[in-house]
Amino acid sequence: MDRLFGDSFGLPGQSRTVGAVGEGYLPLDVYQTEKEWVIRAAVPGIDPSAVEVTVDGGQISIKGEIKPPENAQTENYWLRENFYGKFSRQVTLPEEALGEQAKAQFVNGMLIVSVPKAQPAKPKSVKIPISGGTGSNSEPRQLETTARK
Repeated sequence: MDRLFGDSFGLPGQSRTVGAVGEGYLPLDVYQTEKEWVIRAAVPGIDPSAVEVTVDGGQISIKGEIKPPENAQTENYWLRENFYGKFSRQVTLPEEALGEQAKAQFVNGMLIVSVPKAQPAKPKSVKIPISGGTGSNSEPRQLETTARK
């Protein structure tokens, strides 16, 4: 039932697949600004080299592993809510996202992936020659028009 509600009310185009069996769930924030899409994931205490961010077609994949503290012994815990282990997450990018130009960085325990948006084509004025017609002037006339690239 949770999966049904998550898929129904999640972001459009967002993959909610957690990854392989035994992998943990990586919560994400995905939002847009005027010029880019931003994916944020809280991964406190993780070594940046333990995270892999890839783009394949229209999907960003984030994989990694959060290792427990070296001196952690499970029998000593009274409450344990932090996740330790492998995680994997995929996000389907909107069509206007330029996945090949994505950048990732760690800032205060947050993995931030920025994906630029494609800018719409600007109209360009092009003169198109016109030939033929009647009259003594046989030179082509120029017609100015606006075309989109």
